[in-house]
Amino acid sequence: MAYVLILVTLGGLLVTWLGFAGLTGQLRRNFWAGIRTEFSLRNDDNWTAVHRAAGPIIMFGGVLVAALGLAFVPFALAGKLGLMLQVVVAGAGVGLLLGTVFAGWFAATSFAAARDTATLKPRKED
Repeated sequence: MAYVLILVTLGGLLVTWLGFAGLTGQLRRNFWAGIRTEFSLRNDDNWTAVHRAAGPIIMFGGVLVAALGLAFVPFALAGKLGLMLQVVVAGAGVGLLLGTVFAGWFAATSFAAARDTATLKPRKED
């Protein structure tokens, strides 16, 4: 079960890196990683703006999960952590990761909606 905690910790590190890459503009528009909405996939400027809005939230959650995992992995590897506590910690880590990613997506889509309505221009009637 210690391996599950290690995977959760690695997941937290991966999410932290994705949040950092999005925040700094290093995460290029793609169909594999990132917040893929109709607005964000429209062009590179939208992609960058959405990921800069979500980056801090996603990074915070990733660091939190990585710290949670790093706090418990040594005890699990040494056999000093009960199985039930390992399951609870792994579940909490997965829950935090999912919650963080959802919160980042929600913040980014709210930002995108505000930006989209602010930049919409009325159609000219012919």
